[in-house]
Amino acid sequence: MDIEKKIPVHIGLFGHIDSGKTAIAEVLSEIISTAGIDAHPQSRERGITIDLGFTSFILDKYLITLVDGPGHADLIKISASSVEIIDCALVVIDINKGPQVQTGEHLILIESLNIKRIIVVINKIDIFSGNIDKELKKIREFFRSTTFGYDVPMFAVSAKERVGFEDLKSCILETIKSLHIERHTKGDIIIPIDHHFPIKGIGAILTGTILSGILKVNQNLEVLPVKTSGRVKSIQIFHQNVEIANAGARVGINIKGLDLKKIYRGCYATNNPNAFDYCNIIGVKVNNNKLFKPKTGFGTQIHITIGMVTTTGNIYPYHALDGKKVQTTVSNEDRGFRAIILLKEKVLIRKEKNLMLLSRLDLPPTTLRILGSAELLKIYEEPPVFYKYKTKKASIKNPDHPQGIVCNGLAQSATGAKKIIGKSLEPPFTKILATFGTKGAVIVGIGDNEKKVKKGDLVLLKELRSFHLKNI
Repeated sequence: MDIEKKIPVHIGLFGHIDSGKTAIAEVLSEIISTAGIDAHPQSRERGITIDLGFTSFILDKYLITLVDGPGHADLIKISASSVEIIDCALVVIDINKGPQVQTGEHLILIESLNIKRIIVVINKIDIFSGNIDKELKKIREFFRSTTFGYDVPMFAVSAKERVGFEDLKSCILETIKSLHIERHTKGDIIIPIDHHFPIKGIGAILTGTILSGILKVNQNLEVLPVKTSGRVKSIQIFHQNVEIANAGARVGINIKGLDLKKIYRGCYATNNPNAFDYCNIIGVKVNNNKLFKPKTGFGTQIHITIGMVTTTGNIYPYHALDGKKVQTTVSNEDRGFRAIILLKEKVLIRKEKNLMLLSRLDLPPTTLRILGSAELLKIYEEPPVFYKYKTKKASIKNPDHPQGIVCNGLAQSATGAKKIIGKSLEPPFTKILATFGTKGAVIVGIGDNEKKVKKGDLVLLKELRSFHLKNI
């Protein structure tokens, strides 16, 4: 089989713990990679998936890679790290339990990062004693409330008995034929590294999925941010040696001269280090999910998944006013906002085409913790200047003076009063019109001249004041 001529497609496996994702991968898969089904020693010891697993099978002209991530609530950041590389998703549900918390969380994760097509796999029908058709209708009602809808493709299977998989495979083929997958072969070589290990007598091996570019034997690659580099001695696509691998291919790369001790998941292999920055202050445009309930206040701590790394930081939402960043708080009724994120540590970030996931993993796992996605707008060297409103409270001294409505308390002296002439006031008052006397009183305008104003009425002056984040 000429594997490099097959079209690569990556399908993520999502679902609540114990729904049987890994068992389904075992039934579908024909080729198991080094980082295959529950390869991590602790996965075998604990009986659960705790790391990303990669397996593959052929359908027609497609080489399909299944990316199996953990379903456990505590390990969702590992599942999140797979989203950059997948094209569509299988969502696995145990028919005996129905949709569970992590089912919803994974759907939000999938939706937040623009994965439009999913197939729902209802597993464990071999131990279900009820009416399967009725149960499928119940699960469809759950999906009615999601963007994927009541008519989402859905298949009942038993991974244990290997029942129902032919129809599932037919739907997978139909789905991937309908996808409009754009591979960026003309750009820089960008490979997020998901596993790395030595092989005796061969040397350093990196595995990952090529996001852009064309990889060739004998090319030099640099691994960032650790700045170790070497020459590509050989390339494999699921155990087959190839001379060239295009964007979209999952590859194992043997690189001569690489220092494996420096490398970790989240590093990138590239031929252009200038395509990246190493930073901890970013400006983003956030697409917050409507199902995420908590407010996002100015300075809220969040988790950010960038590529294959999840780190913590603080988010500072703002709205733009005359070019100024004015601090704000975002509710779940607000759709989309801009923010500055200060990360706790510097991370490697692509300067272009960078989409990241925002979550609140400090919240209880019984709640939906995916805040939404964020698109990189700008990388900052220093935190930008922010603005916030400071409100001065004053009161009406004389509402009936011949010169106008006299207000006390907005300024302490005549000099101070001169400085605030023309400033806008909160309704029903309009602006500060003039000074009055020598002790800081001012004349204020009113929007409705027929409105009755009395002595002691409250007057509010809201002013924007600049500040830096370090002063919060």
